[in-house]
Amino acid sequence: EGKFRGSDEGGKPFGFFTGATGITIYRGDAWPTSYRGNLLVGDVANNLVYRATLKKSGLGLVAERADQDAEFLASGDIWFRPVQFANAPDGNLYMLDMCREMIEGVAFLPPEFFKYLDAVSGNDRGRIYRIVSTQGRATARVAPKLGDLDSAELVPLLQHPNGWHRDVAARVLYQRQDRSVVAAVEKMVVDGGSPQGRATALHVLQGLNSLGEDVALRALEDNSPKVRVQALRVVENLAPESARVRDRLIQMTSDPDLEVRYQLAFSLGAVSTRGAIAAISRLAVENQEDAWMQMAILSSLGNGAEQAFDLLSANVDYRATGAGRAMLVALAGQIGANGRNSEIAVVLKTLAPLRDSDKALSESLVKALVEKQKGSSRERILAAAGGQAAAILKQVVKEARVVAADSKAKTSQRVDAIRSMRLGSFEDQKALFEDLLHLSQPQPVQAAALEVVGGYREAGVAKLVLEVWKGLSPQLRNRAAETVLSRPEWVGQFLDSVVAGQVARSDIDPSRIQLLKQHPDKVISARVAKIFTGDRLSARSEVVKRYQAALNISGDVTRGKMVFKKNCSACHRLENVGNAIGADLEGIRQRGLAAVMLNILDPNREVKPRYLTYIVETTEGQILTGMISAETANSITIRRVDGTTVTVLRVEIEDLRSTGLSFMPEGLEKTIDAGAMADLLSYLDSIQ
Repeated sequence: EGKFRGSDEGGKPFGFFTGATGITIYRGDAWPTSYRGNLLVGDVANNLVYRATLKKSGLGLVAERADQDAEFLASGDIWFRPVQFANAPDGNLYMLDMCREMIEGVAFLPPEFFKYLDAVSGNDRGRIYRIVSTQGRATARVAPKLGDLDSAELVPLLQHPNGWHRDVAARVLYQRQDRSVVAAVEKMVVDGGSPQGRATALHVLQGLNSLGEDVALRALEDNSPKVRVQALRVVENLAPESARVRDRLIQMTSDPDLEVRYQLAFSLGAVSTRGAIAAISRLAVENQEDAWMQMAILSSLGNGAEQAFDLLSANVDYRATGAGRAMLVALAGQIGANGRNSEIAVVLKTLAPLRDSDKALSESLVKALVEKQKGSSRERILAAAGGQAAAILKQVVKEARVVAADSKAKTSQRVDAIRSMRLGSFEDQKALFEDLLHLSQPQPVQAAALEVVGGYREAGVAKLVLEVWKGLSPQLRNRAAETVLSRPEWVGQFLDSVVAGQVARSDIDPSRIQLLKQHPDKVISARVAKIFTGDRLSARSEVVKRYQAALNISGDVTRGKMVFKKNCSACHRLENVGNAIGADLEGIRQRGLAAVMLNILDPNREVKPRYLTYIVETTEGQILTGMISAETANSITIRRVDGTTVTVLRVEIEDLRSTGLSFMPEGLEKTIDAGAMADLLSYLDSIQ
């Protein structure tokens, strides 16, 4: 006690996971039935195993603690490190214990610790536990050798109550490809005594390329929704060739189970018929409040989006709902991105009646339709259908310019209007953009203008941004840099401005310089290396060494909170301050203040994959750099250094690669001195 400053001493329980294993679901049959399907997670730092029960919440699952005021398993042995579990042949659970004295990396603990600890103690150890229930089976089961059984003997095991037997029997049958068992497996699909057995048998038939129409149709009508979900997945290969299967899928839109309908929304994407698209449209109308369902529907409309749009836009009641309008706009955007004339014509056909009855929706549809189109493709869309879209778009842009320029309008209204201006040409609006970027404008207005001009390709964009550079705040300069550096043809102008002194070297985030040195264009990367040769960051180890004194300074928690707000809150959230983008800091004090400071000053020493910086090159040649903050079946969202996000459809991604660097920037020592660091550490150490 008292040897080290911070929270490393005292042996206090954390109260949350810090080194959790993956999730294991108990699928055995030796424990009481109430344990089946339970979720188990080990935590190596807390020397325990947590158990939860799973409950459905819409299409998701919620894990609730099963052992109130206790853990499923906890040990007073600090060397107990449960790292993995396995469902066993005897129906019990096996647990792997790494058995180490220390699990922290050497780099993340103060050096003086190692006068008392051996960093590798336990490297020659390890333990395996077999967890049995005192209420379970009294006699041990001899582990079978399923590989020694013939194929017919394996079939009954497909419905064994122990998941290990089901999995291994199915695997061995797949490896053997022995079709002599097909009839027996088909019988199990129809008459099997358990949903797990019937579902497993279905997948075995698929693996043997022996799933027939009759059996598939019976499975689609199974009384268990879990089996129906699995049946939908395996019939996707049958549906294109089987009219009976297609008809059954179309009839399943009224299935009483939400999970079945959710899978149906995906599976109907394998059926390119008008009936299937009509069924998808019914799912959209009848399940419009579920966002996951809407995502599944959109993912299945790579073909047929125009038919779905036609059906849904004709439904007046659906069109009046928020979810309905959002779906129609999303479909219009998807159709516009595909650029198929026949599909675009369907959207344009709806504009005439909507212009009078629902002006707001018609404008949103036109904006979505042309937003991803450039040049002649956009002009073609606008000229179609008697120029209806062009007339609507012209009015949208005209009204947007008036609101954007109105200093008396609400800032939020001006920001929305500026974003609508992206539908007009850059040259027509260049003077207004220059006014909107002036230092006298509210920061959100300037930020929105930077966001919009970054979507154009004209060379004048970089010239405009660089001309107003000196009047931008530091935060907006980060955004301006991201704008200009997003296109290879603009990077040269930016570097010219650095050489000319128009942009100071110190204006550029050090981590951005490192990323530019990895630019895919070798000419650019070589020029950056030459220009910034004298600006190399000090070796991280030297910076960390210089800041060791901060660990011995008594910091102020209140001042530390202000340091956090100014320097860290853009990406981290604590006590309802900041944005939860980077790593969760709630339990960071448990790592020790020396390790915390190391993470701050040298963020690239240890980086989790989800916090790496990625470079995305779009099919239009735009370069986006940042952290992947969200992914869906159709898109990824990039969080940039300036705090903005950009969502890119996967079909628009030419290349995606990791830089190997942390999203958290290096060089914070430029804004946080040793005293401020001590304050920040004290604040982080105060968080319970």
